[in-house]
Amino acid sequence: MRKFSVVILIFMMIFGFYFYIEGYRFTPEAAANANGFVTNDDELIGKYQDDSIFYLYKNDEKQEYRTVHVRKNQYTYHSYASTFIAYSQDPLQTIGGMSVRYDDEKATIFVLLSKDPAIDSIVVHTEFGDEKKKIMKDLPIYFQFPYAQQIDQIKATAYDKNGNALYTYGGESESIKWHEI
Repeated sequence: MRKFSVVILIFMMIFGFYFYIEGYRFTPEAAANANGFVTNDDELIGKYQDDSIFYLYKNDEKQEYRTVHVRKNQYTYHSYASTFIAYSQDPLQTIGGMSVRYDDEKATIFVLLSKDPAIDSIVVHTEFGDEKKKIMKDLPIYFQFPYAQQIDQIKATAYDKNGNALYTYGGESESIKWHEI
């Protein structure tokens, strides 16, 4: 019986080590930090948890923001995907964005940062209606949707306090960004 217990214990340790190496963790933040693209130089700057779980990191050395998606399994969390966006000097920047599509989960995250004090609000236009949020200079805001929408397909407009459009989001492949009107 003692031999059987030792074999089971060794098997459980190997099994646990395998799951740890694969990035499975007991908290969503630990799983995000275990993502293969997240390094010790990355600084966590945002956690966005509505229907899905996303984390946003920034890395001053690489000059990029990284969005990490975390999925909940039965008892653990695991990060399957991440995206990055390079730093920009634009007055209105997309600093995070990602869409995921699994059998049991669909989600989109869109994170913005304004350096322009004239911008009062952002409206994201979707097929389900418009979603509007106030924005403050140097404070990120996010939009999270319960469906998968490629970031380059998002239609959004930035407005001043009088309702005048200042910027629109879009462009062709490599130039997808905020454009002044």
